[in-house]
Amino acid sequence: MGDEPAWRTTWQNTVQCEDDLVRFVNDVGCCTIGPLERWPNFPSQGVAMGLRDVLGTTWFWKDDLHTEKRLFYTRLFAGRPGFISYAMLPVFIASSGEVADELVHYGKLPATTCEILRVIEEHGPIATRKLKKLLGSDACRAANAALIDLERRFIVTKTDIAGRTLGTYSYIWDLAERWIPDAFVAADRIKRKAAREQVMSHLTSHSIDPNPTFLTRVLRWTEL
Repeated sequence: MGDEPAWRTTWQNTVQCEDDLVRFVNDVGCCTIGPLERWPNFPSQGVAMGLRDVLGTTWFWKDDLHTEKRLFYTRLFAGRPGFISYAMLPVFIASSGEVADELVHYGKLPATTCEILRVIEEHGPIATRKLKKLLGSDACRAANAALIDLERRFIVTKTDIAGRTLGTYSYIWDLAERWIPDAFVAADRIKRKAAREQVMSHLTSHSIDPNPTFLTRVLRWTEL
C-alpha cells in the first residue's frame, strides 16, 4: 500500500521522553526502535523522535520501560529491537508465540538451546553471565543467538538488567510466561487464526501490506 499512515505525521518529532514513547506505542500498538528499511510504514520510535541514532540516544529506555512493565520489549520484528503495547501483547503472543515444551518434545530446538532453556527454567531470573557459567561449552557459545531466538518466540524475556556500567551491564532472564502470566492467560483465550487476522487488520490500518513476505520475514509466521 502506498498511502502514508497517519502516525508518521501525527507523531513525528513529538516523542521526547519515556512517557511520550509509552503513549506512542499504546497508540500504534507496536513499533521498532529504528525503521524497517523495506517497510517504512511500520511504526518506528526513531521516526517519532526525529532521530537517526535513536538507540544510542535512549539506550536505557528499552530496559526501564520493559522491566517496569509499561511496554513489552521484543526483537520479534525482523529481529530488530522494538516494543509491543500491553493491550496488543496477548494478540502477538497468540499469533507468533510458541510453546517451549512442544518444541522440545518434537525436537524443534537444538540441544544447546534446550540446555539454556532448562537452566533458565530451574534458576531464573538469572543474569546472562551466571547463566553462561552453568552451561556446557557448546551451549555457552550458542547462548547469545539462542536467547534472541527464544525471546522472539515469547519463551524467555529479560526481567531486569544487572547494572548500568560497561562492566556490569547484562540482561537478567526468566521465562516470559512466569514473568507476565496474565498476558499468556489472555493469549490462551485467542485462537491463532483469530489472532493473526487481528494482527493483519492492525497492520492494514497503518497502510502496511501484510503479504506473505512481510509475514514470514518480519513476524516469522509459518504455515500461512
